[in-house]
Amino acid sequence: MTRRLAERHDHGRSQSLPRALFSTFGLALLGLCLLATPAQAQDEDPEPTHYEDVTWNQVVLIDFKSGKEGRAMEIIENRFLPVVKKAGNQIPRTVEMQTGPWDLMLVGVMKDGPSEMTWETSPEEIENMKAAKEMFGQEKMEKISDEYSSLIARSTSFLGFSGQHGAPITAQMPE
Repeated sequence: MTRRLAERHDHGRSQSLPRALFSTFGLALLGLCLLATPAQAQDEDPEPTHYEDVTWNQVVLIDFKSGKEGRAMEIIENRFLPVVKKAGNQIPRTVEMQTGPWDLMLVGVMKDGPSEMTWETSPEEIENMKAAKEMFGQEKMEKISDEYSSLIARSTSFLGFSGQHGAPITAQMPE
């Protein structure tokens, strides 16, 4: 079976480059046709446009180790959220997932947009660390952080914006 697939692949190889070029060329032409503007607008130079009234968000998905979700949520509720509140920083929206492979979704507002990702340690992180140190002490907070990290099986994050189609997800939340 593998040999037949390899033979079929080698047989069509001589035609693959022209086919790929024509296919790419065809896609490029199709793209140009779809992006064509009305005749009166083609005479004008394009102007830069900026998304208006959008809020940049970071979405973090977390999958906790089996049986560890309860302890993780306890740490979030009793340790992390009070620290963020004390620091005066935005609390991410929390969605406890009921279906799918993820246990928790956190949605935070990026007040400076994607440029917030350029910080190795952001001013907000420093404020949170100071508040944690005041509330629990350095050693206890490190132990709590280490324990929380040990409860996570995997996580991922995404950046996007909200507000272009529908209401933006903002930092203003009811207490």
